[in-house]
Formats: sequence, C-alpha cells, structure tokens
Amino acid sequence: MEVKVPYRVTLNLLPRKYIARRTPNWARLFFIAVLLSFSALYLFSYGVFSLRVQSLEREVKTLELQAVRLREEVERLKKVQDEVTKIEQRVRLLKSLIAREKDWLRFFTILGEYMPQDLALFELRCSPERVECRGRAATVASIADFIGSLLRYRDFFSSVDFTSLTLGQDNLYEFGLTMELKSP
Repeated sequence: MEVKVPYRVTLNLLPRKYIARRTPNWARLFFIAVLLSFSALYLFSYGVFSLRVQSLEREVKTLELQAVRLREEVERLKKVQDEVTKIEQRVRLLKSLIAREKDWLRFFTILGEYMPQDLALFELRCSPERVECRGRAATVASIADFIGSLLRYRDFFSSVDFTSLTLGQDNLYEFGLTMELKSP
C-alpha cells in the first residue's frame, strides 16, 4: 500500500557541501522590486526628457525663424544705414561747398556801403580767390579811405592791394585794386 501524503516530501541524500544554496525569497523579491523601480524610473525619465527635447526642438525652430527675420531686418537696416551714410556724405559735401562759396551779397553790400561818393567802379572781375576791380576817383584820399574801410573786414578780405594808379582824363585818378578773399 501506498501512503498518500497531501504535501510533498523531498529527501536530499547528498552531503551538505554539495547542496547548492538557494537564495531566500525575500532577496529575489527585493531584486525584482529594485529592477522594476529602475525600469519605471528609466521609462519616466525617458518620457520627461523626450517631452523636454520636443519642447526644446520647437523652441529652436521658433528661434531659427526669429533669427531669419532678424537677419533680414539687419540686412534692411544695413541698406538703410548705407543710404543714410551716403546722404550724410552728400550733406557734408553740400555744406563744404556752401562754406566755400563766397557770400557775394555781403561782398557787394560792403562795397556799396564803404564806397565814397566821388569813387566809381567801372570794371569788376570775380574769382573764388580774389576780386579785381578798376575804377575812377576824384582824390587819392577817397581811394585810401575805400581801401581802409575794406581792410576792416579781415574775416572777408585777407588783403587789399593797388595794382595801378594813374591820373586820367578830367583830372580823375584811375586805379586798379586786387582784393584777396579769405578761404573758409
């Protein structure tokens, strides 16, 4: 007859030194729990980092679009700056030309204001550097007064010199003057 036992009986007849030790169940469970927690942590961090990478990629794309717009803006501003520079150069050129241009209205005002009554000019040659004139006067003193009056304007005339003086017809002195103009 056979004995029926409701539980399993195992007999190990090997000596202890040949029996392989089994790890306890709690150690296996702990190892599996650690493995599962590291797997969950890896999956969670992968999900978080992939979302972060996607958001950063979107941000990079928007920044690239902004950079393209800003480059276009910089190019447009460079063109505008070049135009402004050209216009400023033209303005400087015009100002220098205006500064070099003599104030002829002022010149003729000075001549008319200080010309004595008995002095008349009958020839006037103008250049940017000098004015040559010829005229007649009743006395040498009126010519000297005229030259002295012109020399008061040192900011306009650098020198006023005789070129000729002769006694002409009707006892009038014919003279020639050279007025050197100051350059700006």
